Amino acid sequence: MFIISKEFLDKYFKFLFLFFWPIVWYNYVSIPTMRIEIFMFSLFLIASIVYIIMILKSINKVKDIDVLYRITTILAFILFLCSYLLFSKNIILLILKLISLFIYFYVSCIKNFKYNENEGVVGMLSSLLLITITFSY
Repeated sequence: MFIISKEFLDKYFKFLFLFFWPIVWYNYVSIPTMRIEIFMFSLFLIASIVYIIMILKSINKVKDIDVLYRITTILAFILFLCSYLLFSKNIILLILKLISLFIYFYVSCIKNFKYNENEGVVGMLSSLLLITITFSY
């Protein structure tokens, strides 16, 4: 069994965060085919599942608010991509996406205002941007 360091988890989360936005940008700017959308979603989903498994296995190395923030971020991103790329006309998925984005915003506010961690500001801004994209799309 290998040991997962806190720094590796931080870098992997930043990678997932930065991997998400080009997928959204690509779909917004270009006219992709369904095959490309499924491929991009599958890549992000696999990378996210690996990260969630790693963070749950090493939960004692990371603070509770960080685990909550990262899992809500990843779940909000997965639901957003699923609804945005694959099932854009599914109303139940839209509702789940909005609920996850509001939870993501709430957890980001807690991280910023209660724990005074500036990473919460990034979460608040990205959740507001994703809500804006959801309503403008």
